[in-house]
Amino acid sequence: MLFNSHLFLFGFLPLALLAVFSSGRSGLRGALAALTVLSIGFYAWWDWHNLFLLIPSLLVNFAFGRALTRDAQRRKGPASRALLAVAIAFNLLLLGYFKYTDFALSTVSTLTGVPYALRHIVLPLGISFFTFEQIAYVVDSSKGHVRPYGFLEYCVFVTFFPHLIAGPIIQHDELLAQMDARICTPRADNLALGFSLLAIGLFKKVALADSVAGHVGGVYDVSASAPVPTLAAAWLATVAYSVQLYFDFSGYSDMAIGLARMFNLKLPANFDSPYRAHNIIEFWRRWHMTLSRFLRNYLYIPLGGNRGGPFRRYLNLFITMVLGGLWHGAGWGFVLWGGLNGLYLVVNHLWRGAWGLPKDNAPPKQRWRLEVGLTTTFVLIMASRVFFRSNSLAGAGRVFAGLVGQGGLGLSVLRAEWASIGFLLVLYGWCRWAPNSQQWLAAKDPLLAPVEGAPKWQVAFTPRWALGLAALTATSLLLLNRVSEFLYFQF
Repeated sequence: MLFNSHLFLFGFLPLALLAVFSSGRSGLRGALAALTVLSIGFYAWWDWHNLFLLIPSLLVNFAFGRALTRDAQRRKGPASRALLAVAIAFNLLLLGYFKYTDFALSTVSTLTGVPYALRHIVLPLGISFFTFEQIAYVVDSSKGHVRPYGFLEYCVFVTFFPHLIAGPIIQHDELLAQMDARICTPRADNLALGFSLLAIGLFKKVALADSVAGHVGGVYDVSASAPVPTLAAAWLATVAYSVQLYFDFSGYSDMAIGLARMFNLKLPANFDSPYRAHNIIEFWRRWHMTLSRFLRNYLYIPLGGNRGGPFRRYLNLFITMVLGGLWHGAGWGFVLWGGLNGLYLVVNHLWRGAWGLPKDNAPPKQRWRLEVGLTTTFVLIMASRVFFRSNSLAGAGRVFAGLVGQGGLGLSVLRAEWASIGFLLVLYGWCRWAPNSQQWLAAKDPLLAPVEGAPKWQVAFTPRWALGLAALTATSLLLLNRVSEFLYFQF
């Protein structure tokens, strides 16, 4: 069941709101039970067999968390560390089996020449996200940072359907701290804010992201042995993919935040206009923000962080990004994408140490540095995504060959696709200069933390705004003739 489907919008969502708030009349436990059942049902709709993974994972990690919390209170040492190691190993083994078994077998087969039969294991939806959340939970439990919660609260924390499938990756205190009477009663202001974000996100996905998807597949989905694309076709597809990914992921993030707010719950920001970034460091502070936070807190810092000198710092940063790439998918293309972004970050830190970075309030004579940095960042990110999007390394090499002109110029593509090129430029301008949806709605406090960079003009819930949302929603529903998955569902 997808957020951008008639079944969800006109079936599941109204039923969920009615069930939770009706159950909330009997108290908090009723609302939590309804949310848990609905969220597990939402997950089971994809494939009920996945419940044989999700439910044991919930039970085992909740037990680990309670035991580690008790040990932390008693200040136990080696035994507690061993239990934490077992808890982390349990989660990583589950993720590794389902996500990386075929990748490991094919890699070993390539290196040794010994053929191995691939298992062709179907990846359970959302496993990458709820595994990371539960790893963070047991780690924080071992540090004594988690106060005891009931099993129902824990189930809602992990399975809450707005973030279950594709994030944001939330920390226990961000949602568990909100498990109180506020979720028992509907609030008109939260319903209005939630529907606003839902409508905006749906429009981004259906009318914008899906509208440019056709330009991507024609270059990236063909066989690696196909002719090298022309310069124009390769660049059109690569720019279109970055625009598609932007509006697809930003649309999902808006919808997730909006859906949570309908139930009077706040989620953290996960997307903050990353194409405004003037350098790679800033980009990764704006793109998939909760994943970047997880990688920093639970991988980069445990590896040693910036302790141990510059070389160790940059090595830790590079390793973190490589593993972050592997988290996105089981393939060498994802590993290379992560490694390339790790290299970008290392070079960016070295550059900042030697030359500094321009600031937004730089004098006019230095503003050109900001524009150069913005353009360079966008081009480097697009280049790394060739590995991210391609079906194979050979396919990525074919696209790179097209990007440097080995397939010819393709002027006919420019003539035939001039309207599409103009549309992409408009969408990029939107990404670059327009305030994002959280900024337009900053006065309504849409996120856990205050929204930065809000414009002077703020949205007011007036009849004019309601009519605009109705028109936006109607447009999206008219275009909703083909339901497509969100891109981050694949990871």
